[in-house]
Amino acid sequence: PSFNIAYDLTSDVVLRAAGAKVMAWAPYNQMVNNTFLNDGVLTGSGGNPDLGPYKSLNYNLSAEWYFAPQSVFAVSGFFKHVLNYIDTTPATERHYNSIRDNDPTLWSSMIGSGGCTADGFCDYSVSRPHNAGSGKIKGVTLTYQQAFGDTGFGAIANYTWADGETSQGHPMPYQSKNSFSLGPYYERGPFSARVSYSWRDHYLAGGYVAGAPPAVVDNYADLSFSAGWQFTDNLSVNFDAMNLLNEKYHQYAVGNKDEMFADYTTGRRYMLNL
Repeated sequence: PSFNIAYDLTSDVVLRAAGAKVMAWAPYNQMVNNTFLNDGVLTGSGGNPDLGPYKSLNYNLSAEWYFAPQSVFAVSGFFKHVLNYIDTTPATERHYNSIRDNDPTLWSSMIGSGGCTADGFCDYSVSRPHNAGSGKIKGVTLTYQQAFGDTGFGAIANYTWADGETSQGHPMPYQSKNSFSLGPYYERGPFSARVSYSWRDHYLAGGYVAGAPPAVVDNYADLSFSAGWQFTDNLSVNFDAMNLLNEKYHQYAVGNKDEMFADYTTGRRYMLNL
């Protein structure tokens, strides 16, 4: 169920309010009933067929000022009560260790450590997704868009501040507190071009290795460029360049930026379409 209402305060100012109850199932790979074990270090990962769906009550209130043609300045406040978010954390599970069958000499040295007993079972730290309770997110979004007269130039910008935590007082996963984007553009006649820069604050992510604690993804910026030319009504060419800064994803331990978990990059990407 959802509810939306708009009120024209003046000829160029619109007030809006919205409320909705939403839900979404977890990805299939999180719901499948499987278990992967690393017998050497006694860690593992797997799915959880008992996962319930995400559920959230969302509320939004905004004011929009259309101060010129193709131009707007808007302020939006939002509140989300997440009822059933999903988190991935390790827990101790008892499983059979195949080293007992494949390497008896090594197995004999493992008995007595990690809860391993002569019958072949050990205590594993297994990470699985689970419904972790409720959380609340509140924030504000500022949006600006303006076409500068008949010059063909314009700009689009937005900024979002979001503050959220779980019912246990922990940060909400995958949520940046600050994020913004800026995009100057030119559109006139057959030619168009746009530069887009976006940035997001660091955020908490799940463990990427079986049994590993959650990681933090560092601040991330993206710079892109696009341009196009319309030759006729039926023929155009477009060029896109993405991740021009060749930005890297840097992941590190919670509370210790010097303890790196991973560094990886997608590289710069270019596309030409006719």
